[in-house]
Amino acid sequence: MSDADRTRDPVDRTDILAGLAGGLFAPVATFGFGLPWWVSVPGALLVFFGVRLAVQPRQLFEGFDFGEADQASLELAREILSDARVQLDRLAAVARDMSSASVRHKLEHLRSIAARVVDEIEQRPSRVNNVRRLLTYFLPAAVRLADGYRVLERANDPDRERLKATDAMIGRLDQVFGRYADRLSQEEVEGLDVELRLLENSIRDEQRR
Repeated sequence: MSDADRTRDPVDRTDILAGLAGGLFAPVATFGFGLPWWVSVPGALLVFFGVRLAVQPRQLFEGFDFGEADQASLELAREILSDARVQLDRLAAVARDMSSASVRHKLEHLRSIAARVVDEIEQRPSRVNNVRRLLTYFLPAAVRLADGYRVLERANDPDRERLKATDAMIGRLDQVFGRYADRLSQEEVEGLDVELRLLENSIRDEQRR
């Protein structure tokens, strides 16, 4: 049997079933319930189309354009990741040029977290919205802070209070970067929670037997 024949068969069976239902309605309504023909015939048509609509086969996910949705995610991810890579390179360059070993290590850690996020989004672009603010706002902000700290520490008379405040903010960004990175695995963690609950219930049922 050809693909075309397989495609036609469900529709043909639907028409036959709807035709039988509509055809039976008219005589039953007329002779069984005493309805006039001018009522039973239009009623038969309504039954025909009603049955046809109810049993007509529907394709899975009919009407949903997966290609368009996937393409939109890819385009968004491509744009964000392209800018993020530039920021990662800038952060690495500033960190290498930093005099303070402590601040340099903090910046390198920030960069390593952001780089892992970028690698993850390259594999799963549909999750880009989970970390969009990290890559488009907090990562560039970290670069600006690092550049500002480098300027401050090179001054003839460095402003110790500003250096301290900038250092502290870079440390706080470490927590922010970590939280956003964890969002990428949130679906897996939630799935693990469900699995744990199911197993707990199953073990409890086994123990009761």
